[in-house]
Amino acid sequence: MSLKSEVYSLLNNASRLCRDCPEAGELLKTIDELRGRLESPLRVAVAGIMKAGKSTFMNALMGADILYTGELETTYTVGWFKYGENPSITVCFRDGTTLEVPFSDLGRWSVRAYEKENPRINDVKYLVIYYPSPVLKQLEFIDTPGLNSVYGTDAQNTMDFLALQGSEDTLYETSMADAVIYAFNRTVAGFDKDILDAFHSGIQFSSPINSLGILTKVDMGGMWDIFSGLTPVEAGKAVTDNVMKNPNVKGLLFSVFPVCAKVVEGYFGLNDEDWEALQLISKTSQEELEDLLFDAATFADSTEPAYMSLGTPKVRRELIRRVGQYGILEITRQLREDKAREEIGESLQEKCGIRAVREILLSHFGNRTFLIKTRYIFNSIRSVIAQIRKNGAPGRQMREICEQLLENIDDLMSSVQTLKELKVLQLYYNGQLKFMDAKEQEDFLRVTGEYGRSPEDRLGMSKGSTVAQLEAAAKEKVALWHGKASGFMLPGTYVEAASTLARSYEQMYYHLNALVEE
Repeated sequence: MSLKSEVYSLLNNASRLCRDCPEAGELLKTIDELRGRLESPLRVAVAGIMKAGKSTFMNALMGADILYTGELETTYTVGWFKYGENPSITVCFRDGTTLEVPFSDLGRWSVRAYEKENPRINDVKYLVIYYPSPVLKQLEFIDTPGLNSVYGTDAQNTMDFLALQGSEDTLYETSMADAVIYAFNRTVAGFDKDILDAFHSGIQFSSPINSLGILTKVDMGGMWDIFSGLTPVEAGKAVTDNVMKNPNVKGLLFSVFPVCAKVVEGYFGLNDEDWEALQLISKTSQEELEDLLFDAATFADSTEPAYMSLGTPKVRRELIRRVGQYGILEITRQLREDKAREEIGESLQEKCGIRAVREILLSHFGNRTFLIKTRYIFNSIRSVIAQIRKNGAPGRQMREICEQLLENIDDLMSSVQTLKELKVLQLYYNGQLKFMDAKEQEDFLRVTGEYGRSPEDRLGMSKGSTVAQLEAAAKEKVALWHGKASGFMLPGTYVEAASTLARSYEQMYYHLNALVEE
């Protein structure tokens, strides 16, 4: 029986038992909600400190320019983005009521500047925003106010929604998100690190299995040198590589990716007048344009002939506002190569790091969607049962239901191979599992799916490998890891991991061998 069938069977049986028990109403409600969650796309929250570029990043990721961004704090309410053929908004208030509003009112219900005009914004729990972005068919995104907002209500909106704080009565909700992207715009130190720690301690199951970081605004703040010959993402990678050497960060995030989302967001907002201006600027050589763009303020405002030949200050200011220095430089470079607008857009996704993040979301998170949700569901059920027991001695029937549910969960966790792999991965990321050398660690990360779920990815083989070659590699790994699992005087976590890996390779070998024999 597949994991999906096993989990649904467990939940259906739990619902049946709860319906026959008068005390189990709250547990039944939770189980029914959790079952519905299994069928929804993976929910990814984008969190971080204020002005970390979260909304800009989300605009770029969704391929739109719809969330308000600016120099001051803008995001006031939590926005939950889901796929919808027609853009629309449902306002969800704290008192449980809802209100359907036109998509054009997004700013009115999400931006702090509208607070006086629309005082009901203070009563909003979150917004559900439907938008026809293809990426939302696979992933839902949750945009959040800054966790260190100078406006206490903003930060509390985020904390409440993600259940990072709250009474023990709501502990079982744990988090509205299945996975997390943490945005920061400098090295993970000081306040960023404190918030990252708090965020992860608040979400019981957060780990590198379902969390990654983005370093935003790598085209600003002195990180990128316009004369270096590097793209901002290439320059930012030196910073993110260094960040990932920090063992504390490695225990919290799968990886950190540099992005300059403003360029991609701005691209989607360019109008015909902007493109005409960029075509004019592209007639200037790359070297001369680098000199003129070196100082953004001068480029935007100067009335000297060299600058006026590129367009009026108004036009230049608008381009700087939309795509920045790097955006102007890169777009005009591609215009000189006669690239079409659509081609330029695709290239910017690549060069600005947005495509890399989207792909890792779909591979690292997306391939594990059901596993991540299963883990969330099991933790949620355990938390509810713990709360039931804490609230007072339940009746005999209720006690038996709780014991049976916990036993069923433990049985699944110990018998389903993918869940066993997930458990060992969690031990590794918690620092409770150490390998003998880098080669063992590489085997472990590969076979558990950290680099992809295909046989080639899990065995570390090239994409052109034959089935027979893959079978031979799997057979060799089976023998290797069975030998390691039978080692004398080794830590228990290491033996457990080695046994799990040996079994994973055995399953691969069995399926590959069947294909060879066919």
